[in-house]
Parts: sequence; structure tokens; C-alpha cells
Amino acid sequence: MLGRFFTPLSVASVPLIYGLSHRALLRLGATSHERQLAGIRAHYYVMPARGSGDLPVLLLHGIADRAQTWSFVMPHLTEIGPVYALDLAGFGLSGFPPGQRYATITQQVAFVQAMIRDVIGKSVLLVGNSMGGWIAIRVALESPELVTGLVLLAPGGAILRGRESWEPFLQTVSLADSRTVRTALRQMYGRPPLPLYLAEHGLRSIFQRDPVTQFIATIDERDMLYPEDLRAVSVPTALIWGESDRFLPPESRDFFCSNLPNVQVLILPGCGHMPQQQRPRQVAAFIRRFAQGLRGQTQTNAALQTE
Repeated sequence: MLGRFFTPLSVASVPLIYGLSHRALLRLGATSHERQLAGIRAHYYVMPARGSGDLPVLLLHGIADRAQTWSFVMPHLTEIGPVYALDLAGFGLSGFPPGQRYATITQQVAFVQAMIRDVIGKSVLLVGNSMGGWIAIRVALESPELVTGLVLLAPGGAILRGRESWEPFLQTVSLADSRTVRTALRQMYGRPPLPLYLAEHGLRSIFQRDPVTQFIATIDERDMLYPEDLRAVSVPTALIWGESDRFLPPESRDFFCSNLPNVQVLILPGCGHMPQQQRPRQVAAFIRRFAQGLRGQTQTNAALQTE
């Protein structure tokens, strides 16, 4: 009997949370925009720069997430420059590629490249969580002229030992029942806030939608990131990882730490897979310091060119 009332409430809680975070972003000074990018309807938020900073920041969310995941971080990055948070193709309020119900990694990369070229118009500090980090690396590899620096929060996509390494993850994100939902929440957050447990049916519905299930079903090992890919990243890179993150395969952190050249690393004790939600001020402070280093490096390079 209780389930008849609780399940609809649980399903409705996720859209309610998204609606509240949308209004909160607008109150904080963000604006909401839509336009066509790479043939796909795109939705994104913009928060204007505060002060003299002119390095644009572009934020990319992870799988089954949306731009509002950055709500707590965006206001603390505006001294770097204007801050953009994009709903990736098929997520949030962004649409799908024509004739599809999901977007491949290749299509997501083209979508982000179009966002930088057509909307922002200059090289960006590209920040990505989970799948967003995977996409960010691909963008930096294919179009380094579009990326001034990378900040990766628990990025996905590591090849590790091939699909075998990812089978436990794939079983978890299926969220087949309440037990796997609770397992996924503990893996993602360490100690999840109680409201997330109450929203378990809503979370299951998100993970069981086509943009997630079809994306996972069609991933090919050729789409994954290999050690040689990471070693080829030519832009300054930083890595943020929650010490309590158990969502990705356990070897993932070492894979990125070992293969990204000259990477700056921040490990957050007691934090899970979503540092932007769990430690927003620490994440923002680290990104600001990293951006300051980029600015100093750019000034040094400019001075050397004039000598």
C-alpha cells in the first residue's frame, strides 16, 4: 500500500529537484539559452564574468546527469571568465542527433566542439565530470586549439583491461532494482544524502532511458581512452578524484594519474564520484588556482615570443 504512494512521489522528486536548481541558477545570475549545434538542439547556461577574467570555462556533466550538476560551482568560477554549463546531447534540455535516441562519444565530441566554436568563440578551460571528462579529453586530442586547459573530475572511458574491467560498472548502472540503486548511490557518494535514497525510483527512470542504455550498449573498445591517448594530451591538465569514489572501476584513478603528462592532482577525502556536488567550494578553489597558473603560463609564453 505504501509503495502505491511512495513510488510516484519518488519519481516526481527528480524533476522537482531539477526545477529548483534551474530557478536557483537564474537567481544567481545565470541565463538559459537554446540553439542548434552540430545539427542538434542544444541547451546551456551562461554566467557572466566577474572582474577582469577573460578565460571562458565550459562545464560538461556525466552520464544520466545535466548541466545543473554545476549549480554550486558556477558562481565561484566567474572570476576566471564567463562560465558555460552545457546539457550534453540527449540529456537535460538538449535534443538528440537526427533519427537517434542517444548520442555516441564521437557525436558528443562534435557537439562540444561546435559549442566552443559557434557559441563561445575562443579557446576554453574545459571541465568535465565522468563521461564529461572522457569527452573533454577527446576534444583536447582532436582540437587542441579549442582548449587552453583541462580539469577532469573522475573521468570515465579508461580502457583498463577492456570490457571485462567494466562489467561490474555496467551491471550497477542498469539499476535493475532497489538494491542496485542503493549500491550505485554508495559507490557514487560514499555516504549519500537521505533525499537521494528517497528519489531512487526517479534515479532508476533516468538511468533506464535511451540516452543511457543505448549509449552503454553501443560503446566499442575503439571509443575508449588508451594510455597513448592520454600521453598525447598537449594542454595543461588537472585531475580531481574523490577518495570514496567506487563508481568507476577501481583501477581508473591510477590509469589517469599514471598516463596524463604533468597532471596536477587533487584527492578529496570523504568525497565520492560527484565532487562538484559534494565539495563545490574546494573544487572551485582548485580550478581557480589552476586557471591562474594557465594565465601565468600564457603571459610567460607571450613575453618569450616578443624577445
